[in-house]
Amino acid sequence: MTLRYSILGAGAMGSVFGARLALAGFPVELLNRSPAHGNAIRAQGGLKARIGDRQHLIPLSAVTVAEAGEADVVILFTKSFQIEQALGHLPESLQQAHVVTLQNGLGNGARVAALIGTERTSEGLSMMPSEFLGPGEVASSEAAQTWMYHASGQPHALTEQVGRDFNQAGITTTVTPEVQQHIWQKACFNIAMNALCALTAGSPGLLQQHPDGRALAHEVADEALKVAASAGATPDPDKVHQLIDYACANHPWHKPSMRQDLEQARMTEIDALNGHIVTAAAQAGIPVPLNTLLTRLIRLRQAAPDFWAGQPASH
Repeated sequence: MTLRYSILGAGAMGSVFGARLALAGFPVELLNRSPAHGNAIRAQGGLKARIGDRQHLIPLSAVTVAEAGEADVVILFTKSFQIEQALGHLPESLQQAHVVTLQNGLGNGARVAALIGTERTSEGLSMMPSEFLGPGEVASSEAAQTWMYHASGQPHALTEQVGRDFNQAGITTTVTPEVQQHIWQKACFNIAMNALCALTAGSPGLLQQHPDGRALAHEVADEALKVAASAGATPDPDKVHQLIDYACANHPWHKPSMRQDLEQARMTEIDALNGHIVTAAAQAGIPVPLNTLLTRLIRLRQAAPDFWAGQPASH
């Protein structure tokens, strides 16, 4: 059976994921709350997607969530703090679909399973630098790796088929019971990079050019790795630090999603990243001063647009 896919939260990463699946011939529909992305895709005859050095115009369906057609699998790319709202308002056409959460952050699989049941839940992560260039247009490097597993911790036929489909679409995918190790490794990497790049209006390349920036990223990751160990997680510290160095050296102009969120005056995923570390560290009695500072600064920064919107006219 050919699986039908819906991408719920079709921003940068979700749209690139959908683009790769559509290019491989799978039925795909992009879903967003706002109609702007879908309107642009329809107006230009498809999604503009630059993957590596190739430009594609990919005809696929892109609609609001309320207009969603039927699908077998929903790939969830909304922000972590939107999980309850996103799954609580699924239309009838998606009520029985299997949900694969590939969202940034920690604890997403458990939150999804609590809402729709373990049987309909798979969790994982994807490493694929992606940028939302504007409504109807995204870009990504060729590199694309994903790890995933069924939320029960047991082999599952549909999860295995999704993994095969991803591989067919050029997304190197490993279906593994050790998925939590990989989730924590990506989270520790994002914890190190996203808030720093967001607060400095920078990128991995900025951190690369300034040794203090790169050193700070590694120090933030070290705090997160200590908390992971206390929680019984087993991310590989060497791989986390290698990811930081690789991103700094090879993705100099990439804008992490947290920076893009702040630029668009959107809420960030700070509470599922550095904020999650701060909460877990407090429970374990581990000091994490750098993560505490970054969490507080990002929360302040994301509140700034609303603050300035209330400025009296006389000022």
